[in-house]
Amino acid sequence: MRAWKAVVLINFALLLGIGGGYLFWGFRAAKLERELALARVSAASGVEREWQVEGVVRAVLPDINVLVITHGEIPGFMAPMTMGFRAASPKIHASVQPGDAVRFILRGVPPNVAVTAIEKTR
Repeated sequence: MRAWKAVVLINFALLLGIGGGYLFWGFRAAKLERELALARVSAASGVEREWQVEGVVRAVLPDINVLVITHGEIPGFMAPMTMGFRAASPKIHASVQPGDAVRFILRGVPPNVAVTAIEKTR
């Protein structure tokens, strides 16, 4: 009698754990699919877009014309992350240093975008 109770409880725990994990993963996967579809539509449209984004400069690489920035969400384009952005002008590199909190304008046709203006926020 005790053995069947243990088997039922173990099966119930597995069902809850696997089912709950699958539901959690399924909702996240659906959200990622919607974001990917939105990004594809934006990229396929070929229309130049502009975003005003806030972030923190992590590195300035003037030799390759790149700013590495930790940024917040860019609506309709990408989630918050740290990545390198091409700078539209070498003057942009001179105006910031690593550690600066910044507000910048990102312009272009996704995924080919560049930082066109940047200003320190603190």
